[in-house]
Amino acid sequence: MSILATVLILATGSAQVTLPLINGPIVMKQSEIRAYNAKLSRDHPHYIRCVIDTETGSLVKSKPICRTNQEWDRVETDGNNAARETVEAVQRGWRATAP
Repeated sequence: MSILATVLILATGSAQVTLPLINGPIVMKQSEIRAYNAKLSRDHPHYIRCVIDTETGSLVKSKPICRTNQEWDRVETDGNNAARETVEAVQRGWRATAP
């Protein structure tokens, strides 16, 4: 078991301890993730969810990406903000060039 997994499992044993936000993908074995998630509800901010990311153009090359719910929410918000800023920038550009 990795040190990170051990620290996270021990930290969840006490209800008074708040877990830190884990930034970026989680590097843990699936068995460690299952043990960590056993004490958390699926909607808990520190529950770890994994998705399979398939490489574009490949039918077989894929890898799991695991993050906490809180981190997935942050990634989603960042992506939405970036898309919104891009659309607004394009719209400003069109207005600036309009006759």
